[in-house]
Amino acid sequence: MRTSLRRVFGLEDADAAEVGLFAVAMGVLLSLAVVGLLDPALLSATMNGAFDWVLTWFGWWFLLLGFVLLVLVTALTASKYGKLRIGGQDATPDFDTFSWLSMVFTVGFGASILIWGVGEPISIANSPPPNVPLQATPGALALAFMYIHEVFPGLAMWYLPVGIAFGIIVYTQGVGEYKIGAMLGGIVDVDDHRWFHWLVNLSAIVASIGGIATTLGFSAQTVSSILGGTFGVHSAALTYLLFAVIGAVFLFDVWLGLRSGIRNAARGTMVLIALSMALLVVVGPTIYMLELGLDATGVWLSNVFRLMLFTVPGTSSSWAGQWTGFWWAWWAAWSIFVGSFVARVSKGRTLREMFLVLVVAPAALTWIQHSLIGGWVLAPGYREPVTAAYTADGIPAAIATALSITPFGNVLAVLFVLVIAGYIITSLDSAVFMVSAITLGDENPNARIRAWWGVLLAVFGVMSLQLSGFGAIESFAGVLALPFTVFLLAIVYASYRAAREILGHADDGIITDPAPEQPSQPAITDDDDTASSAD
Repeated sequence: MRTSLRRVFGLEDADAAEVGLFAVAMGVLLSLAVVGLLDPALLSATMNGAFDWVLTWFGWWFLLLGFVLLVLVTALTASKYGKLRIGGQDATPDFDTFSWLSMVFTVGFGASILIWGVGEPISIANSPPPNVPLQATPGALALAFMYIHEVFPGLAMWYLPVGIAFGIIVYTQGVGEYKIGAMLGGIVDVDDHRWFHWLVNLSAIVASIGGIATTLGFSAQTVSSILGGTFGVHSAALTYLLFAVIGAVFLFDVWLGLRSGIRNAARGTMVLIALSMALLVVVGPTIYMLELGLDATGVWLSNVFRLMLFTVPGTSSSWAGQWTGFWWAWWAAWSIFVGSFVARVSKGRTLREMFLVLVVAPAALTWIQHSLIGGWVLAPGYREPVTAAYTADGIPAAIATALSITPFGNVLAVLFVLVIAGYIITSLDSAVFMVSAITLGDENPNARIRAWWGVLLAVFGVMSLQLSGFGAIESFAGVLALPFTVFLLAIVYASYRAAREILGHADDGIITDPAPEQPSQPAITDDDDTASSAD
């Protein structure tokens, strides 16, 4: 009976610690979701209170940690260790460049580009932070902060530490276990401190679920608002039906596996993003979007470090914690599954190449999108009605209002819904893939355990529709990610030690020119019950 039950959950090969990890994490998170479904007001009040406490007492910690991580990972990739090839000197890329970039971008950034691309500029432009130490128009300042939070340095701080650690320690050095705790073996001995490594893995799983739950909540409420505000469809049943379809596509992707599932979903989402941005340029306030984007870019590039460390000291304002602190907490929550996933699909690439595809290329793409979206909603004729909708009903209503007053807004709305759906599918795919891998210590987790984690996340998505506004949804990332942040510095240090050991014991051949791409000879197989022949 016990063996059959383990097989149902995909745990037949798991040891007692791994079964316990799955049971505890699943139990705690499912209980949280059930409370949200049965008493959303209670969960909202509790999570909002916890989030306020985290930002009040630890907002400075997120800001400081982000700055330190930026310095450390930039120095590591710029040094001689940046030439280390993930998987060793003979490793070759598993994916062509477009597929690689598509998976990294769609998995790592999500629907926040659209949602907060509207919400943050509108909010900051109408309520600028106090005592800002620079001169800029409200619109340019608002967009400059958007660049700080989701273009640079936000991109470079959080994903790279985990991506580098997995790339060096798991794939190049080869620790034998695909777990966060195992990467700290060079600092804290695994055999003597198994409880510590178990807690590290638990905190990583909880933080990952918190991060993706936040995105699912934002996305669910935004899709519901677009359907209601743009198309006049206010039925909650239709929104649930749409998410049921997304869930079905997600489960189909789980069956297909990494190569045929996540890769193709990511490529399709990239095409939809390009189409939606191209249409926005044509039908939106084009000249204003371009001019405001350039103006804000000047403010951003001239004040990068000043803005990223802006804390409003000596005042009672919680602005820095509520904005930059929230963003850094959300990035930290996503860092585990995105960083490990990026390392997973970057075999055969050097650390510097991973830096390019995880920081430089996405920075260019997000900069373009935020310039267009921010300029769109801040333009004369748009800003006033969008601001009114934002003030009354929040970000989803602001997006729906902007679409309703834009020429061909219905077409743009359809593209936006499809883009959000694509982000949800790719993010869910990668999240459950990596959470399952960390649970089992296996880089190719079976389809059954991935499906169970997917069901949990789907429950979180449905639950989020019951919560009032974005406040409680925002709290999931910050509250659930805080315990894991204490391990990030240790992970960077462990990566440095592993890189130094590799170069100290390997011949010069480990540092080579980029290996040729060989998409026709895939190195990845899916160890699933049903997917082994699908790829």
